[in-house]
Amino acid sequence: MTSLLILFIGAIFVLYYGIRKAESKSLFITIPLLVVALGFLINDWKGVIEKNIPDWQTRLVPANMLVWDSTAIAFSIVLVLALMMVFGLFSRNNHAGADLPALMLFSVCGGMLMTSFSNLIMLFLGIECLSIPLYVLAGSKKSDLASNESAVKYFLMGAFSTAIFLMGCAFIYGGSGSLELESINRAISMLSHIGIKSNLISAGVMLLMAGMLFKVSAFPFHFWSPDVYDGSPNRTTVFMATVVKIAAFAAFFRLFNYGLNDMKGFWGMTLAISAAATIIFGNISAIRQHSFKRTLAYSSVAHAGYMLMAILAIPVDGFWALLVYLLAYASSAVCVFYLLDRTAEGKAGFDFENFNGLGKQSKWLSLLLVVSMFSMAGIPLTAGFAGKYGLFSGIVSSYPWLLIIALLGSAISIAYYFRVFKNAFFSSENGTTKISIGMLEVVFLLISLMITLVVGCWPAVITSLQIFPG
Repeated sequence: MTSLLILFIGAIFVLYYGIRKAESKSLFITIPLLVVALGFLINDWKGVIEKNIPDWQTRLVPANMLVWDSTAIAFSIVLVLALMMVFGLFSRNNHAGADLPALMLFSVCGGMLMTSFSNLIMLFLGIECLSIPLYVLAGSKKSDLASNESAVKYFLMGAFSTAIFLMGCAFIYGGSGSLELESINRAISMLSHIGIKSNLISAGVMLLMAGMLFKVSAFPFHFWSPDVYDGSPNRTTVFMATVVKIAAFAAFFRLFNYGLNDMKGFWGMTLAISAAATIIFGNISAIRQHSFKRTLAYSSVAHAGYMLMAILAIPVDGFWALLVYLLAYASSAVCVFYLLDRTAEGKAGFDFENFNGLGKQSKWLSLLLVVSMFSMAGIPLTAGFAGKYGLFSGIVSSYPWLLIIALLGSAISIAYYFRVFKNAFFSSENGTTKISIGMLEVVFLLISLMITLVVGCWPAVITSLQIFPG
């Protein structure tokens, strides 16, 4: 909880400190701020494991609104790590003022509320705190028509999804008499025990699912994602693809496994069909794209389908699989978007041809590209494979047909993930300009590479951690 306060107060300080300075000057505050928040998160984790929660936290933060448990802390750590990599790798910005980094910090505060809510009101507040800065970030490139279009689309679709989500909350309250996850789950269990089916709760669950499927850009509410990702500035795109997705899936997992788990027989098949359709549509659409950035946008949709499988698994197994997968996806996606951004400098678009000759120009960046794409494709000895293995093994007994579709989707994804290798290593043309890398970028690229390889070769470095109180 201390980390949330640090980031919120820090965001205000960064906003006013950088009013008359170049945005790059704020990095000397934002990255240390995230490091401090990460340290407090680890300290909170230790306190939860040892059941030593500070008195002020239990006194000022009601447990029926926010619960700062070990799962919330674990997802928040991944959230902060992802934002740290975004700031570290996308630091070459001469934008006047620190409003955009401050908006990202405010958005992450909303994300941390989404990881730790125990009341639907707090989930709604977290979603709004996360989303409202994104509307500005998506349209922050004011002179670019595509950026303006993406901001309008995201705002309109976000408003519709929020209305659907709130209607679901109202139905859940009408059927259970509460907005607290524990009370909702208890009411559902009691109704199920005496053989009563509440149509209000059933309708509410479907509406909540629709609202959350939009936030994670899953089928059939994915249609906004490619256009918004493609039109937004690259840093905003990678922020949405990693940080926002981490927060959304953490909330999705908590809501359906902690509050609605006793109705899994009702919503499980619907979610499984959505996951299968998301995987199929995302991969097939990605393979048809000519723009590498748009390919990554549809790839993000496909990854959402894989992550939905964690919600269908046994909660403990699903938690571990989702945690590893989110960490793997964030570390590799940030690197790929960084390379896309750097190779596109001085060029009109974000095509595959921008990578022409990268293998000859820089062995180091080529290695980074190969490892990151291998991880996103789920090739063994990478973190992406470890995450997919956990997700697939979690549903093999309950949804074997979904496992088959997921394996086919992974096979299809190899075609477009490896397509960039043709340009980087086998193209005679040299479309890549000389790329200079700063020391800060090298540090975060090495961190990302280390996470991808270490977690891939030794997943127990994550799964052996003591998350739950003994």
